[in-house]
Amino acid sequence: MTLCIGRFPGTVTLSRYLGALNCQTASVNSTPNARLRKVDFYQITDRLRYLQNVRDAPFGMSEQEEYFLYSELIYDPEPDETSGPLEQDIDALSSLLNSHVWIDFSDLRNQVVARQFFNEIDLEVFLHQMLLSAELNRRIRLQATIEGRCDDYFVPDLPRKVAWSVLLSRIFLQNVDFEECEFGSAGLIPMLRIDKTRRVDKVWEIGNALRWPRMDELGSLVQRESGGRTMRFAWSAPSLTFLLGITLPGPSSSFMAMSCLVDSSPAHREKLAGLREMRLQSGFQYLLNTYWQWESIVGKVLGAMEGSKCVAGWIGPCAFTPDLDPVQYVRIYQKPPAERMKKRDRKTIAQRSDPLGLRDTKYRVSDFVMVLPDLDKCINDIEVDKLAFMVHIDPATGEPGDLFEHDVAVQFTINGGLWPVRLRYNVSFIAAAACWFGPHVLSREYAYKSVCVRKITTNFKWAGWNGETDSPIGDLYEIDDDRVLLVEAYGAANSAVFARAWCAHMGLSAVVSDLSITCLACAIREAYAARVAVVIVSNSSKYEDTESEPPVTPTYTGQH
Repeated sequence: MTLCIGRFPGTVTLSRYLGALNCQTASVNSTPNARLRKVDFYQITDRLRYLQNVRDAPFGMSEQEEYFLYSELIYDPEPDETSGPLEQDIDALSSLLNSHVWIDFSDLRNQVVARQFFNEIDLEVFLHQMLLSAELNRRIRLQATIEGRCDDYFVPDLPRKVAWSVLLSRIFLQNVDFEECEFGSAGLIPMLRIDKTRRVDKVWEIGNALRWPRMDELGSLVQRESGGRTMRFAWSAPSLTFLLGITLPGPSSSFMAMSCLVDSSPAHREKLAGLREMRLQSGFQYLLNTYWQWESIVGKVLGAMEGSKCVAGWIGPCAFTPDLDPVQYVRIYQKPPAERMKKRDRKTIAQRSDPLGLRDTKYRVSDFVMVLPDLDKCINDIEVDKLAFMVHIDPATGEPGDLFEHDVAVQFTINGGLWPVRLRYNVSFIAAAACWFGPHVLSREYAYKSVCVRKITTNFKWAGWNGETDSPIGDLYEIDDDRVLLVEAYGAANSAVFARAWCAHMGLSAVVSDLSITCLACAIREAYAARVAVVIVSNSSKYEDTESEPPVTPTYTGQH
């Protein structure tokens, strides 16, 4: 998730924003061109032990290993004279794993692997799939070594379902020690051993960063027994999956990490059972704080608040709301925005963001302008008054839909007046890339309009939180493809929160920039590159990267 989440809480990287434009095609099952042999439970586990022991060994495959595949696991497929033996093995295993009988781990609901551990039949099917995937992975890596590519090279045309299964087999064999495992009618009990210093301490780090209220109860779920460290069965399946380290990349790992914190308070576990659904547009209130998924619009907007952090895919601690119970899970109703970026536009990103503008043989000094911030526009009278939630009403039926779905608004106090802003669209906020040796000049071809964040309210007529009509905000600042709106949210962090809320109401994605990291010219050019209509610039210097310090943009002195 490092390549997805931006440096500011509630933001994404430009690569993540562009990658989200790809179509998420579902897995398609196919008819296998080979047949499985019948293998018993102990044959599967013995072979997995062997593959675990040789996974780091120099690549090569003995005749005995090649014989094992077709004598013990599968029947010989139809011979193919156009490909070699290794390619035929990969094709046969891939077609088998793409069958409907195996678990599709590309589905978030199936990524809680520990659910397979406590039923003997489910466990055998799961381990059988891991064995076939590990055999396929071994041959893929061997083929990559023969062809001189990286050992971890992944076949690009591998079916989606098979690719996820192979990836899980790698993670599974790295984190499970089969030498200490015993199998019985209760499942894979001794497998549930953890390295306390590696996994439990990670949960403690996440809880401390999010200021979890019940950290003192977390240690009660881990007990030391003579002969090793074992986990009690008070842990839920998502928590076990996280603590064992068998997590796949993506949003599911964030829900599993939060499940470990929720399990520390058994009395509240059922009230937050909705987290098991792993819905990205969701969050919950826990005592005096709220926590939101980083892909929900509430988390994206409140991520700009002072004190909020993005840790393990969760944004918090955020403001308490009286509209929810002290402990309550909530799903957010939000519309998808009309993105201006098309797939074909990705090929012209370099041309749209060229510092020189349109390519020419000669450039005049008058073609460029120095864009400098006016820090006299600092706003410190914007305050977040409350979060407002209402059960979403289906316009077609006029009745409430799913009780977990809520409309949400953020109510601000601006210069003594109340301004409720409804978060209607799940827009994206792109963290501007850092620039060096700024501020830089900007070509006049990059047209923009600068406006103070408070002036957004000039045409901000709210029809009321009853949801009868939509607010006609933004008519004064009608934005098209020919210019970018530069919102100056200098001063207190709540100014940036209001700017983000305005974008969520209008359905406009934005580039989020900080003056200490990115100059105005580079932020505007990045907005043109991403084809977004708004740039929100602040000077709060809220920087979340702990591994390296951001480059400091020199202060403009007026000398050239």
